[in-house]
This record gives sequence, structure tokens and C-alpha cells, in this order.
Amino acid sequence: MTSTRPRGRPRDDTVDQRVLDAAVEELAERGIAEFSITSVAARARAAKRSIYARWPRREDLILAGMSTLAAGLVPPHTGTIGDDLRILLDRIAEVFVEPRLSILQRCAAEMADYPDMYAVFTRDSIDRCLAAIEDALHDAVARGEVRADIDPATVADTITGTIAFRASTHPADVLPVGRREELISLLLGGLSPRDR
Repeated sequence: MTSTRPRGRPRDDTVDQRVLDAAVEELAERGIAEFSITSVAARARAAKRSIYARWPRREDLILAGMSTLAAGLVPPHTGTIGDDLRILLDRIAEVFVEPRLSILQRCAAEMADYPDMYAVFTRDSIDRCLAAIEDALHDAVARGEVRADIDPATVADTITGTIAFRASTHPADVLPVGRREELISLLLGGLSPRDR
């Protein structure tokens, strides 16, 4: 019995990553308004047909490229809020480095002209990251480590806002370990149950 091989060339498993890398380069150099699939194809050494098979619309590829720059946070579930925060803060700080920071800032500013795209980026990249912090806090409340009357969304905003500010003022060293530990200590001091 002979096995049948699919017709045509075998699928190149490296195309996806090459195209995403090229999309990020294109965003860095040209932004959203001048983003070109033709240019991405040339950078990635990929056929436009292959790109469109994976990302049918130009906007799909732009969002896919930008999503590779986001933190992609998931709740660590270490069992303690302190350890969860250490992991989450380090992962957020990794986002705010160059050239990633400049690309995100540039594209976020341009996205005001593309409200539908901005809504998808916010949902998939920003809201999911904030949700990971909020989930860690909900777990901590259930364990009794954190007061039940805190607003997890405010805490998540505070954490990401602090790191974003540090990135703009200390781009070479966004969140050194000492500063991270001070921030966690400050947070936990304010979030701890009042009878402790």
C-alpha cells in the first residue's frame, strides 16, 4: 500500500513567524497608515497569496503583528499574590522596552483613526493583560490575602500605569528588582486585610 502525498509544495512552517516579524518591522518604519502587504511579503520572502491565506485583510495582519508586542499575560496561579505580582510585573516591564515601546506608542496613536481596529487591539492585547492582574487579585481575595473591598480594575490600572511611566522616564532600566519589590510591598500594604 502506497501513501499518497499532498500535491504541491510542502507547507513552510516558518512563514508565519517570518511574516509577523516583517509586519512588526513594517509597523516600526511606516506605521499603520502606510503599512503595505507587498512590502511585508518582500521583507518576509513570502508570497502574498500565503499571507492572505493566513490573514485575509490588511487589518488582520496589522493586529497580529501588534499582538506579538503585547504582554500576553495569563494569571500565574503561584498560590500567593506576592509571587503572582512578581511574575506579572516582570512580564509587563518586558513589553515597555525598545523598539517595542516606540512601535506600540506610535501605533496606538495612529489607531485613533481606525476605531474598529483599536477596539480589537484593546480587547485582545490591553484588556486581557489587565484581566490577568485582576484574576490574580480575585484569587488573592478568595485566599484571604487581599481585602474584598478593593477594586481589581483600579489596581491593574495602577500597576500598568506605574510601569508605563517608569518606561518613559527610565527606558534603560524599566523595573529593576528593588523597585519592583518596593512597588509590591506598597501594593500589598494597602491591599492587606485591615485586621493584620
